[in-house]
Amino acid sequence: MFMPLQGRKFVIVGGAGLIGSAVARQLAEDGSADVIICDTIGPVCAEKWTCLPANLYDIWTPQDLLPHLERAWRDVGAIMLFADAGHRQGDGDALFETAYHLPRRLWDFAAAKQRPICWASTSQVYGDRQSDGRADPHVIATFKPTTPFGRAKQAFDLFAARQGYSPNAPPISTGFRLSSVYGAGEDHKGDWASLPTRALNAARNANKLGIWDLSSLSDVAGARDWVHVEDAASAIVQVTLQGHGGFFDIGSGTLYAPSQLLCSVEAMTGKPVHIDPIAPPRASQVSPLPAADLSHLEACGIKVAFCELAAGLNRQP
Repeated sequence: MFMPLQGRKFVIVGGAGLIGSAVARQLAEDGSADVIICDTIGPVCAEKWTCLPANLYDIWTPQDLLPHLERAWRDVGAIMLFADAGHRQGDGDALFETAYHLPRRLWDFAAAKQRPICWASTSQVYGDRQSDGRADPHVIATFKPTTPFGRAKQAFDLFAARQGYSPNAPPISTGFRLSSVYGAGEDHKGDWASLPTRALNAARNANKLGIWDLSSLSDVAGARDWVHVEDAASAIVQVTLQGHGGFFDIGSGTLYAPSQLLCSVEAMTGKPVHIDPIAPPRASQVSPLPAADLSHLEACGIKVAFCELAAGLNRQP
């Protein structure tokens, strides 16, 4: 199903972050939509402001989001949620506010005004299960995430799946279960930047890299599906512009062990990565996550050539 979106306004909540800003740039630069970003910018020295695309239609503060939406809803083509405050700070209430309560409020708005809504979920919802993109609430309820982030995202995925059967649901609702995303535009995260970005910076600057000490576990225990942010954004933009609903895995489809990542960084930079081992959280939280299942994207005709990790590292500035 295709939607006539040319000239429509897309409200991107969290649009100055890593994923939201990449989606905003791709939409703004090719003229697919008028992009409105709702986000906080933080300290100027953190340079989160550099993630904002030049061709913006408007910028809203989180406090003004619902009042602005109430005035502008007739021109809104889609509401897109990529906010993740609380994920890094370890604040459970802030985590559930942005991962569940805020999407819940915007779901009600999208349903009332009959506007499409999409949100960033995570592969962490699966826990130790295989990926499963079915929008069946009974299936989603069986997932056993081992992280608070995964649990919060599962809660909203489950709500959306249940409400999707309601006649008062938004016309299109789409959850993107993102694998581990990396790429340009995450320097403002500091120590919470992705492992590929931190490893590159450590090698280039001869600094130590803080990384979980997995010596007591198999190397594959920390394996992750690393997906470059521009590839992830391309898939999200295509799915959204074509009006597809449901759940989509967004990832490269390949798992990389930590040792593979470090070898790729050293091969690219020609410099060693000096490790500073950090005690990991509970062992259950360092189990391998499933690689993205791209069959749902392929079935919908979404065309993204997800790059391998070594190629993605070479796209880094």
